[in-house]
Amino acid sequence: MQQAPVINIKNLHVSILFPQDEPTDAAPLQAVPVESLLPPPLGSYWPGQGGYNAGLVRGEDGAPDYYLIVPQLTEQLSAAWGGYGEEVEGASSASDGLANTRALLAGSSEYPAAKLASEFTADGHNDFYLPARRELQLAEANVPELFEKAYHWSSSQRSAYYAYGVGFEGGWLNGYRGHKSGEFLVRPVRRFIP
Repeated sequence: MQQAPVINIKNLHVSILFPQDEPTDAAPLQAVPVESLLPPPLGSYWPGQGGYNAGLVRGEDGAPDYYLIVPQLTEQLSAAWGGYGEEVEGASSASDGLANTRALLAGSSEYPAAKLASEFTADGHNDFYLPARRELQLAEANVPELFEKAYHWSSSQRSAYYAYGVGFEGGWLNGYRGHKSGEFLVRPVRRFIP
């Protein structure tokens, strides 16, 4: 009985050639290690992506799956959620923090937590946003060591007066402590779509 051949992925190199491109002496094709095409392990820094791999998030309603990237902060960011007494249409998704953040920034009131998250930049990326409650819960499950043991704002509003916060000291999801005028920590995140 013959054995199947073994492929050593560590030393395997691939080249990517797009149909409109042709190699020339000036721009020859370069081999790319397979490892650079794969996501790093959970909790590992992802070179060039602005932070750490917090896990794969399932896309909803036909949207593609994406990796949640959590940046390293040099100082803790905190702010009020904002808009106390106002319910923002389009900012109640439990899982789409990007859509929530966009709705908040388009609103008529000030939303300091969403604004602070959206202004963050790392590794040349400026597409950070305030995560939804499920995105924060994924981060709490996969990379809690990257967070202070305190409540962090999500972009998911609960009502005109409350928004959800996720507690990294015990994983609590709280919609009653999250008084929109109160101050919690803010942790920007971004997406990487493979």
